Amino acid sequence: MFKKFFGAAAALTISATTAFAADITIGFAPNLQTLPIVVAQSEGYFAEEDITLEAVKFTSGRRALEALIGGQLDVAFMAEYPVSIAALRDQPFGTFTTLSRYTANRVISKSSIGFEDPTSLEGKKIGTTMGSNTQFFTEALLTEFGVNAEVINVSPPDIVPALARGDIDAGIMFPDFYPAAEKALGDDYREFRSDAYIAWFVLSATPEMLNERPDELAAFTRALVKAEEFIETNPEGAMMALETATEGVLSMEVIKAKFSEAEYEIGLANGLLDILEVQAGWVVEQGMVEAEPSRDLIKGFLATGPMEAVDASRITLE
Repeated sequence: MFKKFFGAAAALTISATTAFAADITIGFAPNLQTLPIVVAQSEGYFAEEDITLEAVKFTSGRRALEALIGGQLDVAFMAEYPVSIAALRDQPFGTFTTLSRYTANRVISKSSIGFEDPTSLEGKKIGTTMGSNTQFFTEALLTEFGVNAEVINVSPPDIVPALARGDIDAGIMFPDFYPAAEKALGDDYREFRSDAYIAWFVLSATPEMLNERPDELAAFTRALVKAEEFIETNPEGAMMALETATEGVLSMEVIKAKFSEAEYEIGLANGLLDILEVQAGWVVEQGMVEAEPSRDLIKGFLATGPMEAVDASRITLE
């Protein structure tokens, strides 16, 4: 397994004073969940580390991880759910930091179908994206409320149009699309927020980055730590950076309204390992992957080297 090389041994080769100029290809899109990347770029923290980012936009973390594994990316942004599946499949990657947590996942529906809460969806059609964390959230929500509904696989950009047309009765989508849903449905818009699932958003890297370019990955991580500190001390500046990065797709009004829904933390926390362990067990129970899930197996795909080189206190894995 590639995971054998992702720990402290790799960190020993990293020097904070090494001079280099790095080009890193990263798969992500600017949004609330990726704010540390946005800020590190806008405030020049990557430039300070001699890093140039080539950004490729992806509408799902699953697709970004596939591109990473296929060699098209050096680093990819995703929710934690694809990590659990890829680890069970023993694919070549390592997750080296959390970026954020999202605490306001929701199901979106319409007043015109009588939606009040998830129990209103008994026998209805729910659109979500299979193979993503929204599928996990959907199943958790239906289980919590004891609802029988038809879950339909819909690609991320198509959920809002399908909901507006009436092809589905409710949508469980990525947070990026909440503002579009509210705009498309207007007065018919209804939502239900749930803490049945808290999403952890992470960055993963290729074995080459982790094993052959560890100094560059450590520099990248240092830039993110600076960005986290900036977000904490200057939230207004961070919000302005996001508005600029999204080129108006997210207005300042929307960003301010949603800002408190995300929490930012660069590191590898035990809570991440906890949810990955739960998801791995669920994935196997659903018959999606044939594997023997275990905490140690999942932990092996959390690459501690970059964070150990920057600030080992940010690693709390047990």
